[in-house]
This record gives sequence, structure tokens and C-alpha cells, in this order.
Amino acid sequence: MRVAYMSGKYLKAISRALLLTGVVFSSGASADSDLSYQTLRDWISSSANGADHLTPGQHLSYADREIIESLVPQAAWKYYIFEDMDMEVAATGTYPPPSDWGQKKRDDYYLDDQAVLINFAGGGFPFPEIGGDDPIAAQKVIWNMLWRPGQQDFNMPMVAWLRSEHGKLDRVFEFASVSATYAQGKDPLVPGYEEVKSKSIMEFRSPRDMAGTKSMTIEYIDHYKEDSGWMYLPSQRKPRRTLSSERTAESAMGMDNIKEDGLGFSGKIYENNWTYLGKRPVLATINVRDNAEWGGPHLWVPHKARWEVRDSHVILIEPKADNHPYSYRIVFIDAETYWTHWMFGFDRSDDQVLRMSQHVLKYSESYKTESAQQAPFVKQDFSQNLSHNVFLHLGETDINTKKPHATQINCYVQKRAFSPARAKQFFSLRNMTSGRR
Repeated sequence: MRVAYMSGKYLKAISRALLLTGVVFSSGASADSDLSYQTLRDWISSSANGADHLTPGQHLSYADREIIESLVPQAAWKYYIFEDMDMEVAATGTYPPPSDWGQKKRDDYYLDDQAVLINFAGGGFPFPEIGGDDPIAAQKVIWNMLWRPGQQDFNMPMVAWLRSEHGKLDRVFEFASVSATYAQGKDPLVPGYEEVKSKSIMEFRSPRDMAGTKSMTIEYIDHYKEDSGWMYLPSQRKPRRTLSSERTAESAMGMDNIKEDGLGFSGKIYENNWTYLGKRPVLATINVRDNAEWGGPHLWVPHKARWEVRDSHVILIEPKADNHPYSYRIVFIDAETYWTHWMFGFDRSDDQVLRMSQHVLKYSESYKTESAQQAPFVKQDFSQNLSHNVFLHLGETDINTKKPHATQINCYVQKRAFSPARAKQFFSLRNMTSGRR
């Protein structure tokens, strides 16, 4: 396994030597098909001068490939650069957090010897300032990502399309998630639930064999404690406990991710080794007009969407467990908002990309001037999104390069504020089985 990887590494070195001596390869041909870990690392270290050639309102096409390749991570070129592509460039924005963000934090939190955050209960970023020379900068970036504002407190209907090559539609899911942030700083949402970070319920509407299936997840502030989960199947008429520690198993519904892929990384800090690779500008769908239109030869990627150049922290994650499906994971996390833009997980068997994810976001205050698309099975009042000053997760694309297969998800997010009494009643097992809302 490692011998094959080293051979590929030497071949790349030979190729670079040939280029330096005047041998020219066809433009982008080898890089397109190369999904190796080392090639993406080389791209991260390369110059990112494409941003100098962009202006707001510009539309990038296949003819602008050289610019795009400078700003889209190399491992994604094969899927994101295609003949009739259209990427609209927007000005790089500034997105302030909620006005009280950072004012409700406790002051007795710290990192232990495994870089696990202790006693933190939300209300702001745990690490507002992170230096690139900090030996635990990578872990601090991830903690900011895990506690960023806007991650919960919504009604979120969703549609997911599962597609194989050439756009063949295999299955469609309709489902909805409702969540609430319990950990809000010095004072929790619900008194007596100081140990709870968040609660969420997901319910499937279709396909028919999944309709009525519900799951509830309780996430805890204590990072060493596993989430609590329950699954309710209408045929069984009672909820059953689920095993939250199974974070690396294949998705049970055929979707193209593992549980740990959520948010770019939703695993345990202490189960991995960490390296901070610095900052790099990347193109990101951070403030789109609306839910994505899907394009490309397989209909796997956002098309005719609005992109911004964003400075991003680049984090290398190496799982400690030998049986983890990934040898490496590389994530690109926005340096201002701490939302994940890109994630690449490399197959342990050959260090080639196994899965990649790319996220589609919208800033809540953009709803002042831009209308939103309604979910196909419910009408929502998107004016409730205003004045929250947070990002809303409008979807993502998850690609499994080895199947090959992809899942695209469009989310229709409406912010929701829970009272303590309503949260306590809504996120209960009794309510989960009765269907009361």
C-alpha cells in the first residue's frame, strides 16, 4: 500500500523535472485525472494568483480554466470544470456575526492535553484569534467551526437526489430537520439541561418505504461523551436507541457520505492527528442567490451559481485508527465565518480521493433583497431569516469517486426561535412518537 504511494510520488517528481527541462504536456490533462493526496498537497502549496484576474459580475467559463484551476482545489477539477460551465463571480463580502456574539461566553474554558475543549458552552467563537504559528492552530479552527453561529435553530425541509454517472437518477428523498441550540453561553436555553449542546429531529416524507421514519439526536457539550440517538419506525411503533459511535460506517440510506463527514468534520478531536497547512484563497458558494442548479456531465455540481474568493484555513486531519476509511482528510474552512467550503477524504487503501463535499451557503441578511425558492412540500416565511446575521446551509454535493456516485441536497432553511418550554416539549420521545408539533 505505502510502496505504491511512494512510486506515484517519484513519478510526479520526474514529471516536474521534465517540465522544467522543456517537455510540455497537454493543458491540465494529467492533473484532471490525478486524485492523489500528494497532488492536492502540491496544489495547496502553489501560487493562487487567479484572484487578481477576477472582477465582480464576471462569468467564468471553460475558457477561463487557468483562473479557475488556481482557485478551485485540484482534486475537484475533474467534476467542476466542464464545457458549458458558468460560474458567476461576486465581490468578496464581509459577514458580521450576531450583535451579541461573544458577549455570553463563559470565561473558565480551556483545552486539555488532547486539545479537547473543556467547560465551553457557546455564545461566541472559543478562539477569536488564531495564529498560524500556534502548534494547535488546526484544532482551534475546528473548535470555532463546531461552535459557529447559525448551525441550529431552524426548520429545514430538504430534498436529496442520488445520482450515478451521466445524471442517472437512482433515488429521491424528501425529509425535514428541526433543531435548537441549548448551549447559548452562560445560560442554557432550558434550565436543567446544562450538559446539552443541541437537539434535533429529522423526519422522512418520501420515498414511501421511508415515510414517517424519524430520528432524534442529542449532542452534548462534553466532547468525550457520545451523542444520544433514537430512531422511530412507524412499523415498530416505538423509538429505539441508535449507536452514535458508528461515525465512519457507510450511510444506511445509500447517500454518499459517512456520518463523520457532516460539516466537513464532525468526529472526535482526540481520535485524530492535526496539521495546520496555512491559509489559501478558494472559490466558494458562500452567499448564493438561491438553491443550487446542478450541472456538469453527471449533474453532480452547482451550476450557474454565485461564487466568492474566500481566504480559508486549510486543515489536514489524519485518523489514528487503522480501520478508518480515510488515510487523510483535508478541509477548507472560511477564515471569517468558520463554515466549511470543501472537504476531501482520501482512501486508506491507495491515498486517492474517496469522497469530496462542497457546501452551498447563504447569508441571512441577503433575504432583504433576494427571494427564496420554496420547498416542494411546504410553504415557508423566509422573512423570519432577517436580523439573525448568520449563514444558512442551503445544501451540499457529496461525491463518492470510487462508486462513482453523488448525492446533492437542497435545503430550504427558515430560522426558528424556541422558548424553553417549547424546546422541552418538542424534543421529547413522547412527541417524537405522537407526531405532535
